[in-house]
Amino acid sequence: MARAGIFIGVDQSGDLQPLNDAATGAARMHAWALQQGFADETHAKLITDANRHKVTPDRIYDAIEQILSGAGVDQLIVYFAGHGVRLRRSEHWLLTDAPTRSNAAVDVSSSVELARYCGVGHVVLISDACRVAPEGIQAQNVSGVDIFPNEGDASRAKPVDQFFACVLGRVASEIKDPAVLAGNFSALYTNTLLAALQGKHPQLLDFGEQGDTARYLRPRRLAKHLEVEIPKRVQELNLQFKVNQEPDAIITSDGPWLSRLDASVSTGRRRRVVRGFDLTSKGPPKSVRSVARQLVHSATQGEQSLLTDQMEEARVDAKPEVVHLVDTAERVARPFGPDHFETQCGIKTRGVHIAEVFAPRARATVLGDQSDIVRVELMEGPVATALLRFDGGFGMAVPLIEGFVAAISCENGEVIDVAYEPSANSWRWEEYRAHAPHVRSLRAVAAAASLHGRFRLDQADAALFAQRMQYAKGLDPTLAIYAAYAYHDLQMIHRIDQMSAYLRGDIGASLFDIELLRRSLVDKTVTHDNMIAPCFPLLSQGWALLRANRVKLHPALDGIEGSMRDSVWTTFSYAGLEKLKDALASREIR
Repeated sequence: MARAGIFIGVDQSGDLQPLNDAATGAARMHAWALQQGFADETHAKLITDANRHKVTPDRIYDAIEQILSGAGVDQLIVYFAGHGVRLRRSEHWLLTDAPTRSNAAVDVSSSVELARYCGVGHVVLISDACRVAPEGIQAQNVSGVDIFPNEGDASRAKPVDQFFACVLGRVASEIKDPAVLAGNFSALYTNTLLAALQGKHPQLLDFGEQGDTARYLRPRRLAKHLEVEIPKRVQELNLQFKVNQEPDAIITSDGPWLSRLDASVSTGRRRRVVRGFDLTSKGPPKSVRSVARQLVHSATQGEQSLLTDQMEEARVDAKPEVVHLVDTAERVARPFGPDHFETQCGIKTRGVHIAEVFAPRARATVLGDQSDIVRVELMEGPVATALLRFDGGFGMAVPLIEGFVAAISCENGEVIDVAYEPSANSWRWEEYRAHAPHVRSLRAVAAAASLHGRFRLDQADAALFAQRMQYAKGLDPTLAIYAAYAYHDLQMIHRIDQMSAYLRGDIGASLFDIELLRRSLVDKTVTHDNMIAPCFPLLSQGWALLRANRVKLHPALDGIEGSMRDSVWTTFSYAGLEKLKDALASREIR
């Protein structure tokens, strides 16, 4: 197998507190690659700010381009250590001139999307980013760039495995003082990763094919090991309250390996791993990711009593983030407000009051003493978009769907869920009512998991989840959105295609995120004739994919990303809402 690697380390980003081990961590990864047989300079490229060299996006892009334009490789590893920041639910790597220069950063999600179509059979991205909350470094204007060429063949997607030193959780849980983070950064993740790659945990290694005496470390086994081992190391070093170090991974490959070791490495006794927990380990038992995985699995299987038990058990001796995950799921699952409107379409909110509604293709009337109910009468087709301006300086766009009531849940100024349920006086209601408890549990778990990172599906649950969100010959619109991102992570694009067909057959339209993720919007602009609502991603994480798919927004929305707030669901400041209002008023979008 022809292999190549780019190893990036940035100790100093702008005027942020310098890190002590990012550049040397990259150098250690580079040394490991040489031991693995990567050809130095041509196939193992070290890019660091050692000796006061600048690390720029062009240096990284050019290194990757040289590999892609060469004789070809079967596997490409891209490793980064340095400062990072989460913006619009996507990780960004800060390079030498960031955050002062907005484009001196790498947009990880967009780059991953492009990597899938770069022609390499297996790309592995490893991020040991010392991530700080954006307000801690005034990084809200960081935009980030792509480090892979945007010219791939859309018909030839290949697996990209992603390893992260810390989960993309709630921004409120992230440490806001970069000096605190920098002082405690010691490439702990990289050191633990290298120990596994070097064969120091032989129980993780697989045998080769018959006649092959080597041992192999594969991505899935490595991801499970890091999920258990990193929290143990953090606890041993008494850093659990000083760093955000709960690892995460998105694995889409099955066959490829990451490390090859000769037969002299003892395989030892493999530890038994069940549902992500190492049963022979006494490390921290309840991470956000592991609990979310359990809850998603139980909800998908329809095991309601087990789901309830797991929620109660998760609260015992749990970290605050785990308790918040469970509490969020329980709150979102509880229905609220009216279950119907005489128009069979409307909006209701909890946790926020509506100050204004603008819907050019519908009649919308704010009702209720708390300004938390909107009666909607659609005037032009089965779907439209409403602009909602909330008290508190923010707002959002909400698709209006004929026969459905949209239920918006807010918490501390963040939209955490937008649920769609059939109006109780519509033809869908009776069948939905029979499925309601289960659908609400699925939706609530998906919302809570998204708030604390991303909603994920294991491959084993993917097919069953597709069945669970169906009722009345259609799909639950909200579950379709959450599922589309989970299927996109797994690269099960055919399932997103199926959801698009179901929605168009049921409600006569589709949702922007679903069309984006199935790549039907490449090189296109959404217009009112497409029967797609709204005209941009409903979930914030979708914005990182627009550039990679060369999707063009309405001209009136130019620069609207700068007004986005940190939220699972896309929300804007009042300045952004004015841009959106102009776009809707043009009647060129639905």
